[in-house]
Amino acid sequence: MIDEERRYAMKEKFRLWLISLNCDLINDLGIDEIVSRVDDRLEIVAASKEERAVLEDLIKCFRL
Repeated sequence: MIDEERRYAMKEKFRLWLISLNCDLINDLGIDEIVSRVDDRLEIVAASKEERAVLEDLIKCFRL
């Protein structure tokens, strides 16, 4: 149960981090749309090749 809550918390933290960037491109794409492409462990679950490249970069920066 704790691991499940922690994973959910990670996705929510990622969402909040995206919001905090206040980036026009990210805002235009839609925060919820971006977050919907990853699972609770921030693994990409549904994305085109181009989307995957952007998501990988965002997740990498988030984890730093």
